[in-house]
Amino acid sequence: MKPSRLSPEIARNAQDLVAKDQPFSIAAYISSGPDVIAAVLRKHVEEDARALGGEDLPRVMDQLYEQISSLLQSSDAAVVLLAIHAIDALIDLPFGGPSKFAKLANFLRNVFEVKRDPEILVPASTVLGHLANVGGPLTARQVEQQIITTALGWLGEDRVEYRRFAALLILKEMAENAFTVLKNYVPEFFDAILIASRDPNLVIRERGVEALRSFAHSNMKAAAVCTSKKAKLDGVDLISLLPDGILYTIISFLRTDDAVRTSALSRRWRHLWRSAPLNLDTDHIPGYCPEQIKVVTKILSQHQGPIRRLKLHSLYFADLDSWFRSPALDTLQEIDIYVAKFDDVLPLSVLRFASTLRVAHFAHCSLFEDGDPTFNFPHLKTLALGSLSIWEDTLHRILSGCPVLESLMLNNCAGFNRLVINSPTLRSLGVCDDHHMGELVIQNAPCLERCVRTNSFRTTPVIEVIRAPKLEILGSLAVNFDKLKLGTTISQEMGVCNLKMSMHSVKILHLTSSGPNLDAVVAFLKVFPCLEKLYIMSTLQMDMKNAHHLDPTDPVECLDHLRYVELKCYMGKEPDVDFAKFFVLNAKVLELMKFVVKDKCTQKWITNQYKQLQFDSRASQNARFEFGSYIGRRAYPTGCFRVGGFEFGSGHTGKRRVVHQHDDHVLSMADPFDSSSCGLCRIVLHLDDNVL
Repeated sequence: MKPSRLSPEIARNAQDLVAKDQPFSIAAYISSGPDVIAAVLRKHVEEDARALGGEDLPRVMDQLYEQISSLLQSSDAAVVLLAIHAIDALIDLPFGGPSKFAKLANFLRNVFEVKRDPEILVPASTVLGHLANVGGPLTARQVEQQIITTALGWLGEDRVEYRRFAALLILKEMAENAFTVLKNYVPEFFDAILIASRDPNLVIRERGVEALRSFAHSNMKAAAVCTSKKAKLDGVDLISLLPDGILYTIISFLRTDDAVRTSALSRRWRHLWRSAPLNLDTDHIPGYCPEQIKVVTKILSQHQGPIRRLKLHSLYFADLDSWFRSPALDTLQEIDIYVAKFDDVLPLSVLRFASTLRVAHFAHCSLFEDGDPTFNFPHLKTLALGSLSIWEDTLHRILSGCPVLESLMLNNCAGFNRLVINSPTLRSLGVCDDHHMGELVIQNAPCLERCVRTNSFRTTPVIEVIRAPKLEILGSLAVNFDKLKLGTTISQEMGVCNLKMSMHSVKILHLTSSGPNLDAVVAFLKVFPCLEKLYIMSTLQMDMKNAHHLDPTDPVECLDHLRYVELKCYMGKEPDVDFAKFFVLNAKVLELMKFVVKDKCTQKWITNQYKQLQFDSRASQNARFEFGSYIGRRAYPTGCFRVGGFEFGSGHTGKRRVVHQHDDHVLSMADPFDSSSCGLCRIVLHLDDNVL
């Protein structure tokens, strides 16, 4: 997060933002942007500095530190982000001295240790980079002692996903902003990157690549400065001093075009890329389709080293079978194939990589319709199938041949009616645009943590959960016309109130409801007594009556745990209001309730909603309420998980293809239904500054 550049208007009006004769409160600016927070903090501290003459300024700063510390302890991401923006604003103020930087570094270290959400960790890391850049040598030492060593330790410990993610964010920012400190940890840094490169989570591997690129870029800048001053290279160009084996690993992380460009760095690097493990990605090869095919053919025939990752998208008339037989692909670990013509059958020669593959994406083709192949993928941890046709028997034989599979995504796949999950290792399951499927059975999945499917009002499958003791994230499930089976219970319609079994493990749930139907939703919620976050998307029916009265003898247990509720497609009509009011008046520990409205909602309309929803009588006095809107042609209010995880442009016309691997991102997010934490969705969701 770079230093705030305040517009003249904000700076001029800062005087009006600070309330007179009242204690200054950072929390009062919860709905304000970072520029506003920076303006009011600067104004507050500067005025106190002039009034107190510097004598009691440490007391003023201590009061701000106490407020920031309190805000950081909140479980609400918006409150924590407010504190992070305040830290960023304080960095640039010429007050507080060395103790300020030490205090702020300690705050950020605590954020990385405690918080898990990417929407918090990413901005916290950029603020850390700002702190290291501005604070000088003393701050760099504080960062080294408190944060860098901690980050390296997290990557060396047993795998904890959110800590690995945070550690790589830290290392990237330190490489960019505190290179003179990080270069003291070169062996440890590269050990950490090697660990990240083997992580089963694609997001973590990508963050490792970003950290490595930042380190390489800073190293090259340092070497250029050294050369321009005619100084000795020894001790500056740290990367070139490493042995070939490590340099090959560095090159294997780079994009195809960047790997080739390393040959221009120096004589030391000139021929390295020709023998290094290669990341061959056609999206990073310039030119039209015929030129790209020629480049791929040449690399596969002449490259002296192994190719670890192969990504081929929409190359018309490419000879995939011949390419797949290239010796350069003998140890292929990751493959991403989007066949140009939808009805093409993927060549069986792709199975020769089965013994080495760890990640596989196949899209826009027919899968293994010829022959009766044997499937054995002993190391495959991530499998994504998109916009393709596959027979049911073939799909289940593939899954049974993946003994260590951890992540499975099926996106708009046809050819099978029933999907049965029987895996001792699977942790994440995504089924997008599943209108072709009639039944999803989770038969035995002892490690499954999330089962996420497209939120749709079209015909949806029967969902049977027999054994998934660790399932925490579930949805979207329709409460009006879907069917659910739990354990060995008989299938029952979702509107019925006599579901016998409960799923205590589920903490995050996404529902769809036509009406919305409060009675059906309440009956459904009784199945999930420990629920903490609830998303509901509804279609309005004006004749729906939502006057539900709680029965003390038949409690809805999750109302004692529910912290977050989000209503999507909210229109503010009587059925909507009565439905929402149930949660306002009965959710005892509610912290935040969001109303996502189509089109812009006016202040007058929001004021009227406050009255109708009886916010003053809310069951949780700490609850906050926000109104927002989703705007734009591509907006879809289901959360991050939406139809079309694979998006491809017209590559054969010569235009650059924009490919969003949205499905992978969903299966690695802390909360796949929260649009605010996804960069691909955030551009279409606009929350208004209307908070109670």
